[in-house]
Amino acid sequence: MSGTGDGVRLAAAFITAALFGAAIAWPQGGAKLAEKAESIASQTMARADGAPMASRTCAIGEPALSGPFAAIDDVLSVSPLGGVTAPGEPLPAPYIRINTRSGEKAFERRETAALAPAKADVTAIERHVLRDEYGRATGLSWTVHFRSCENIAFYYDRIDQIDPGLLQRAGGLVAFTEFGSADYMAVESRVRVNKGDVIGKSDGFDVGLHDLAATPAALARPERYRVDSFARAEVFDAPPSLLTAITTDVTRARCPIDYLPKDEQSAWGAKLGDAWGIRRAKGDNACRTALVDTPEAAQGAWFTDAAHNAATTKVSAIALSPDAIDPDRLIFALHGRLPSLTPQMVAGRGKPGRADENALEGFLSFTKGEGRINTPFADVDDGAVHCYQRLRTNFIGPLINGVVLLQRQQSETGLDLLKIEARGDVSSCIDLEDPWRFTGNETIFYR
Repeated sequence: MSGTGDGVRLAAAFITAALFGAAIAWPQGGAKLAEKAESIASQTMARADGAPMASRTCAIGEPALSGPFAAIDDVLSVSPLGGVTAPGEPLPAPYIRINTRSGEKAFERRETAALAPAKADVTAIERHVLRDEYGRATGLSWTVHFRSCENIAFYYDRIDQIDPGLLQRAGGLVAFTEFGSADYMAVESRVRVNKGDVIGKSDGFDVGLHDLAATPAALARPERYRVDSFARAEVFDAPPSLLTAITTDVTRARCPIDYLPKDEQSAWGAKLGDAWGIRRAKGDNACRTALVDTPEAAQGAWFTDAAHNAATTKVSAIALSPDAIDPDRLIFALHGRLPSLTPQMVAGRGKPGRADENALEGFLSFTKGEGRINTPFADVDDGAVHCYQRLRTNFIGPLINGVVLLQRQQSETGLDLLKIEARGDVSSCIDLEDPWRFTGNETIFYR
């Protein structure tokens, strides 16, 4: 043990003793002072462990992660996130969801321990209060941010229970900063964890990894996915360093499975699939970004407003992308934002023509084609009108009685535009009169 380490530990002991002495002299504030004493001691002892992991060079030729995210026997499937979403929903990057096996009842999740996959520093912890549509609290959700070396940052999200020991070492709730209300709080920390340490417990959780040395992904509008940490710090009177600790760079997101040891990658890769392990992932790159704002193409996110970039609650977005599980299926994530797509165009199961309003709130899927029919979104050229047919609601829902026309073009002001219209007067693309054209009922979206 180094002399510096002994000195730091001795200082921590003196500070802790002083605060506990104050707690005895001032009983009314004893609990608060005791919590503060534990917080200071924990943070000081963490500094005694040496330099922060963020300042350490990543080992060349060695995997960034050295252990599993959870006991693999507890894992039913691993789902790529972001496949049918748009900005404001789960981010379009190769983050993954760890889905646990069934519990005692069918379609019930098993609780499992979220494990540290490497020696790392816990750099920040977020606490969210979950509420139902009536505003009633239904539980807590925790996000834990890690740094294992200078270029590797990762996080666990949607953990149901944080490990009490980890929370105490981070200073306890008394050390957290509120963001607008007690429903959302966060704390910056530097708590050292080792491979296999329990981070919390959950019936499933998300994993995201960012390789800061990787080449940023090519996005048409990368600024859309950035967060101005300093602006948020000013609004919430929070330290800028805390906002930096909880801000991620989606352009450098990478598949966490690819950073596991080679002998573990195949076992975790074999788990890639949908939430209940029914649809298994296809292709060699299943743990990939499914939604990418492809420059000069239709693939990616589009907004209903040209000016505010979805910064206001009145602005919404749609997403056009391949399915994260099966790249041969494509997805219109319209979220009910296409007025021409009416409930009357949805064929109810066993009752053709039955109105089904709820079916239009999610997404439509279809099998990719060639030419101008069911064209992959990444291949949509400027100016040409493309037609999409045999669409169905979600993956197994009823078929749409009609087609969808799509055209990407650039406006006179230089804005990228996307015109979309659902046509219920024909059942297939070959029934349309040539040249294909809109009827004036199209919706315009913007990049």
